[in-house]
Parts: sequence; C-alpha cells; structure tokens
Amino acid sequence: MKVWEFLYNYSTWESAAATISVHRTKRGAEMAMQFHKEAARIEYEEDQKEYPSEFEFGHGEWWGIRETDLLDY
Repeated sequence: MKVWEFLYNYSTWESAAATISVHRTKRGAEMAMQFHKEAARIEYEEDQKEYPSEFEFGHGEWWGIRETDLLDY
C-alpha cells in the first residue's frame, strides 16, 4: 500500500525534513501542506509587525510531499 507524507524543514541549512503527517492520498498531503504553510505565513506576518526582517516568508524553509510504501508484516 502507498501513503503520502507531508514533510517540513524549518532550516534547510541546519536540519533535514521531518514527517509532519501521513495521508492515504496525495491530495490529502497537499491540503495538509497548504494549511501548514498558510498558518506559518500568518504567524510570519504577525511577527513582521513587531520584529521586521529583511528575509521574505519561507526563506530557508522547505515544504514537500513524498510517496512512501507502507510495509506489510
């Protein structure tokens, strides 16, 4: 059986991507990624009001999905 992972890496310079959630469909993983990205964008914009940054949203971050085989026992 195939599943889809939603992956996120908060710092492409210092770490690797981690699985945030696992889904039965690619669409489910893509939706989870979009919800996560939008929440991060809202938080970024709120932080910009108090602590302005020269970097744009998502600088150094990575979001992605990956198809993975689910192992049978």
